[in-house]
Amino acid sequence: MSAVAQLDQTAAAYDRLAPYYDEFTCGYAHAEWVAAIERRAVKLGLRGRRAIDIACGTGKSTAALLALGYSVRACDISAGMVLEAQQKLPSYAEAFFVADMRELPPLGEFDFVLCLDDAINYLLSDDELATTFSGAAALLSPSGVFAFDVNSIQTYRTSFAQTLVREGDGLFFAWRGEGAATAAPGQLASAMVETFAERADGLWERSSSRHVQRHHRQDVVRAELARAGLECCAVAGQLAGARLEPAVDEDRQIKLVYFARRADRHSESEEVSRVHIISP
Repeated sequence: MSAVAQLDQTAAAYDRLAPYYDEFTCGYAHAEWVAAIERRAVKLGLRGRRAIDIACGTGKSTAALLALGYSVRACDISAGMVLEAQQKLPSYAEAFFVADMRELPPLGEFDFVLCLDDAINYLLSDDELATTFSGAAALLSPSGVFAFDVNSIQTYRTSFAQTLVREGDGLFFAWRGEGAATAAPGQLASAMVETFAERADGLWERSSSRHVQRHHRQDVVRAELARAGLECCAVAGQLAGARLEPAVDEDRQIKLVYFARRADRHSESEEVSRVHIISP
């Protein structure tokens, strides 16, 4: 599939999912997650209060950044998700805009560049990683930190190989993983998401979307960060419930959270340059 076709498919998938996304992800601890990541970014030298939330979805991570006192811009590839975010945070509606993270417009410099909730997993090639990382680097201030998550191989061997269902008030979700429990590092994985929503007339409306992702090996991520002029300064492993751990174990953790800085940045102190992630 071409990059353009994949772009169209991803945007369309999230446009269909947008009205139900918050219910589908109601168990996610966005506020705690963003706060934990921000604490680690500060330990790595983050200074300033300007943030951009790339692939912001319906604004859950944006709201968390605002609560932490950041001035925030936010974008997503899906117009439907951006609309949901604007309706959720009407006072900040002008802060949201539609953009592909592989082709970010010039917006100035930001101290905290954030890209969460599986967004990087939708990049299916090394070149797409490089263009996205280059765009993030162009937005990063000299003392800024770029933080993003990717799914572990364990997630692709479990969630993407299972069928899961969830029922809400007038909503029914079905996740049908199309992968295998033996998925290899670096492979593509896909899943079908089906929503059934009760209409005002009592009938049910069905919507389906396919989500294609790639597992990104750690060596590839580090190499593409370097190619974009970024230094990978820390990687944390993540467990359910927004719990970050100092060491990475992809066979046990659900995500990896990367922290990067501009490669031309001079560390403020030896302590900052040698900082290690610790559990909250």
